[in-house]
Amino acid sequence: MPDTLTLSASERRAFDRLAADLVRVLGPRFQALVATGPTSSAAFASAISAADLEALAALAGTWRHDGLDIPLLLTPDEFTRSLDVFPLEYQTIIDRHVVITGHPPFDHARVDPDDLRRACEVQAKGHLIHLRQGWITAAGHEEELAALVVHSAPALAALLASVARLDAHAASEPNPARAGARLAGLPDALVGRVLALIREPGGASAVVADLPAYLQATETLWTFVDTWHAR
Repeated sequence: MPDTLTLSASERRAFDRLAADLVRVLGPRFQALVATGPTSSAAFASAISAADLEALAALAGTWRHDGLDIPLLLTPDEFTRSLDVFPLEYQTIIDRHVVITGHPPFDHARVDPDDLRRACEVQAKGHLIHLRQGWITAAGHEEELAALVVHSAPALAALLASVARLDAHAASEPNPARAGARLAGLPDALVGRVLALIREPGGASAVVADLPAYLQATETLWTFVDTWHAR
């Protein structure tokens, strides 16, 4: 995908040290470490015990000092059997990762399109409810309405990127969020103004006037996902 993860030299060194720690603790049960972001990762082992967690807990401070999050620790079986439970999260890992060492269980991993659609529907409906409740809570106060749209912008970007995953062509575009918006038939200019708040939150007051259109677009998005069928 176009959002392929790249790591700086210092980030790679930090993950290499993390991998060495995992190998030392897990021994032959260790299978792979993949970076899923500049600070996040997923580690796979054939079995995970309480003693492993105790030993790894003693190393957590070192990882944090290196700027790393605590890795997601799974067995390959747990990963493949829960693809239907966490389709968006696991599809993101599959699509965007760097193998630090080992062989992750991605070769035959496949997220069912219907599971992906249901997860997108949950996100879309949650976003719609959040906007409705936030609008009421703001009670007409301009500053609170501005805060609402600012705080909603990253969630909208993530939601639209998830929606883009429903369609192979949209998922291959350079900007998944904008591609997801086009796929759902949302107004491009409106989506652009909301997403711009991620970088420039100071422009929120100008976007408050778009709240009725933003709410309508979110309803359209939920309807699109609710009625979507895999081609």
